[in-house]
Amino acid sequence: MIFVEDLIPPTPLSKGGEGGIGMLGKHTLDSGLGQFTNQILPWVCWKRDVYYEKVDARGTSQECPDCGTQVRKDLSVRVHQCPECGSTKPRDVAAAQVICTRGQRGIENACGVKAAGAEVTQSSWRAVKQEIFGATQGISQHTH
Repeated sequence: MIFVEDLIPPTPLSKGGEGGIGMLGKHTLDSGLGQFTNQILPWVCWKRDVYYEKVDARGTSQECPDCGTQVRKDLSVRVHQCPECGSTKPRDVAAAQVICTRGQRGIENACGVKAAGAEVTQSSWRAVKQEIFGATQGISQHTH
């Protein structure tokens, strides 16, 4: 399974001045990030029968992956430290875990069973796997 943030389309990022990001937006456009996450990665996942989903990008680096508490920090702060549960880890690792959890919650909602958290049972995880397997098998059958 691959989960990515559903980022803002590159066009507004390229605008400079008020409301735009200026040079950062130009680099984002130059890197082809939008093309990669919107075209290339989904196509490769589809060809390889790998589940791919975009998740809400808001606050992924401001949320504790272990307890869900909002932990505000500037971009210069590179270590996540949660005052509620004591979790300490690199900021990028914490954000990636939040993205993964959000993606798993999306699967949980689509299947109608829990796919993340302490309440997961073997039978509920099997139902999620069957849902994903069925979806990817349906895609594969149309490509041969």
